[in-house]
Amino acid sequence: MRRQIVKWSYLAVLVAGIVYLLNTFAGGYVLIRAEGLVVGQPATVAAEYTATVREVFVKEGQEINKGDVVAQISSQAIVESRARLASDYALRVSKLAELKARGEVVDGTLTAAEARERSAVEGKAQLDTIDRKGFLPILTRTTAAEQAYRGKQDAESLRSEQRALTGQRQEVTAATGQADAALHDLNTLYDSGKMRAPEKGMVSMVLAHSGSVVRAGDPIIELVGDHRFVLAWFPIWRHYSLHVGDAVSIDAGNSATYKGTVVKIAPIAGTLPREYQKSFAPTDRQQLVWIEFDDHNQAAQALPYFTKINISGRYNGRQILSFIKGWKNRAADALSPKESKRLLV
Repeated sequence: MRRQIVKWSYLAVLVAGIVYLLNTFAGGYVLIRAEGLVVGQPATVAAEYTATVREVFVKEGQEINKGDVVAQISSQAIVESRARLASDYALRVSKLAELKARGEVVDGTLTAAEARERSAVEGKAQLDTIDRKGFLPILTRTTAAEQAYRGKQDAESLRSEQRALTGQRQEVTAATGQADAALHDLNTLYDSGKMRAPEKGMVSMVLAHSGSVVRAGDPIIELVGDHRFVLAWFPIWRHYSLHVGDAVSIDAGNSATYKGTVVKIAPIAGTLPREYQKSFAPTDRQQLVWIEFDDHNQAAQALPYFTKINISGRYNGRQILSFIKGWKNRAADALSPKESKRLLV
């Protein structure tokens, strides 16, 4: 009897050990189980140009609102660009004023030139009538023809200059407007060197400090959005179905479990964070899944950003039936003659 007890105890311990090992190393491929982080929508405060950080007004962990000034910078490149654009704008305005003045002179002169042209044409026509009667000296006829020609030439020259000046004024006016818009956009972009928060949230990291020189695109401050959610990594070759809308449990190890819902299953695999990577193993990549808390206020009060959490399934009737059906199909495939032959080979 004692020997039987020892034997069955040994078998129970062996079975328990096997179950523990299977659950530890393969449970995530059979049951809904994953790891993740509590995160917010990431945002970055960065300059679009090379600049020097003059002052940073926030600290890590500080809550901020959208539009708050978080840093003050200065940029020699922006100062030079503003000076160049302002100079170009002033030159175009001056050029436009000259063209307008020249246009007014041409408009005023053209009226007199056209009157002179008409008088010369009329005078020549009268002289031609006299000439046909034979009463006009050749010198007088030549002088009249020359005056008519010069009147026509001067009038046409002024009309041509008037058309050219109109086109030039239009081009210079358009260029002046573009220069003004560029200068306005640059001033709006620079905003006197004030760097503002793009979203409401919390400062997660300050990457530059007073006196630092940053290049275009280098982050100065990193933020996380005010809305908390879970970014989880699920095994790619899992033997269960996961759908948008599935209910899950979120365990942060603080003796509290939160309810969540799968809202997005990404068609991409991401690298696990360093703390989730296995030692002495290749870098693991798993499918990204977004999970929303059912009670955002409760989660926001209890779970800080970047808290490590564990995900497990809250099984309902549909998930259990889907799980049983999937394993039933796999067993049928494994026991089919074709599959058995393949396994033997």
